Amino acid sequence: MDMNKKPWPITTTYGWREKIDTNPDYQRPAVWTVAQKQLLMDTIIRGYDIPKLYLRQISKSPQKYEVVDGQQRLRAIWSFINGEYNLLKECDSVLGEVVKNLSYNELPLSIRSDFDVYSLDMIVITDAEEDEVREMFLRLQNGTTLKAQEKRNAMPGKMRNFIKSLTFHKVFTDSIKFNNSRYTHDHVAAQITLIELNGEPSNIKDHDLNKMYKDNMNFDSSSPKARKIKRVLDFLYNMFPEKTPELERYGFISLYILISYLLERFDITNRGQAIAAWFIQFEQYRKENILLPEDQADSEVITYHEKISHSTDAIDSLQWRNDYLCRKLFEAIPDIEPKDNQRMFTQEQRLAIYRRDNGMCQLKIHCDGKKCEWDNWQADHIIPWSRGGKTTVQNGQVACSECNASKSNNIV
Repeated sequence: MDMNKKPWPITTTYGWREKIDTNPDYQRPAVWTVAQKQLLMDTIIRGYDIPKLYLRQISKSPQKYEVVDGQQRLRAIWSFINGEYNLLKECDSVLGEVVKNLSYNELPLSIRSDFDVYSLDMIVITDAEEDEVREMFLRLQNGTTLKAQEKRNAMPGKMRNFIKSLTFHKVFTDSIKFNNSRYTHDHVAAQITLIELNGEPSNIKDHDLNKMYKDNMNFDSSSPKARKIKRVLDFLYNMFPEKTPELERYGFISLYILISYLLERFDITNRGQAIAAWFIQFEQYRKENILLPEDQADSEVITYHEKISHSTDAIDSLQWRNDYLCRKLFEAIPDIEPKDNQRMFTQEQRLAIYRRDNGMCQLKIHCDGKKCEWDNWQADHIIPWSRGGKTTVQNGQVACSECNASKSNNIV
């Protein structure tokens, strides 16, 4: 990698703006406020120094560059020349000339001439590998207010590239509600990737994501885990083929975990639209409940709302949300079948059955429908499994131990 310092007048950079890419994919979007831009212009018209800018030459013929460091400053300069904002209203005079609240075109000729020829210290980088440039970007940004995902987006490695590729999936471009401000889509894509790598809900905080990027620099985008992520996203897109207001950030992560779990264990091939309708109805119910007085609201829904609002990236929160959504889904769509012809009900199915039956024995062979404690009841197949009965919430019922033992494989 070679670096050469070249003084470029502002007019040169403005004239070459079509040759300079201010937003390569490792850069963060424009985030400066008007006040920050105005302060930089004030610094320039007074002839004060500003930090060096770094460009990488990506083509010699035709000449093309990308900004490694300084894109906010270049954007600010160009937008001032374009008349998009004025100098500060309280700006002091310069060389005896009044400049407060003036646009670029309104500047006195002497001030504008000095502005035009103001020399920007450009460090032009040539013969640089992509990973070297990303490493330099991170070093140059050290100590600034880059968000964690903005830093991860600049990391070298195949994991970063895989995460970036996920953000172009139609779920992110066409379905979800939340925008990609400061790489929010990348952040969510990284979180669902880490969940799949771990095979279950897990901590998906920034330090966990950083470790994933570093430990998987040679990640295989065609691996079983990668294919599973894409399969879940495909299923979600088929559920929500257009922009869906209910797909907010943390609810989307919960829904992803739920669908990932169901695809592994249950036959939901043709149930996507039914699950989508249930989720939209659930989200409406949640939003209605958070507006109710505490004594009138559904306490479990309020707990769910709190868990998608606070400590959202912790394993306990994610696991609770998944268990709760599983149960509510099985209550709403009780005929979802396991993929394998298994006899035992899953924990989520058992809980849905128990809540639906209020814990009361439904057989009533040796009892009158007594209340069963959670740790002392049987999930009974209404049509016995040995007779072709399915292991679904719809075909399950609460039974006390005595009644269940007496039923055997009979239909009661």
